[in-house]
Amino acid sequence: MDKRYKVIFSNLIKEKTYFKDQMSMLGVPEDRSEDILKKAPVTLKKNLSLGEARRYADAILQAGGRVTIHVEDRLDESGKDETSAGIVTLKNFIMCPQCGHKQVKTDVCIKCGFLF
Repeated sequence: MDKRYKVIFSNLIKEKTYFKDQMSMLGVPEDRSEDILKKAPVTLKKNLSLGEARRYADAILQAGGRVTIHVEDRLDESGKDETSAGIVTLKNFIMCPQCGHKQVKTDVCIKCGFLF
C-alpha cells in the first residue's frame, strides 16, 4: 500500500495581509484563510501522494504560511493503526519552550515552528 500524506499549516512566515492576498489568488475565500489562521495548527489537505503534498505545501509556503508534510496513519480493516499500538507514552511528548504547545517529540514545533 502506498503511503499517503497530509499537509499541516502551523503559522505565518509573512504578514497576515500578504497571506490572505496570496491565498485569495489561489482561490481560497478570505473567511477560509481567516479560519485557517485561527485554528492553526490545522490540516489543510489529506490523502495526497508525496508529489501532490509537496506541490500543495510549496504553494502555501509561497503564500507566506509555514507548513509541514506528515505521513497519514494507516488503519487496518478493523480501524486500528497498522504502524503502532496507537498509544503514545508521556515520555514521547515535548513542550515547546517558545509557545508552550505540547506535542509528540519532533525537531520542530508544529504550532510556532521553533527548532528544538
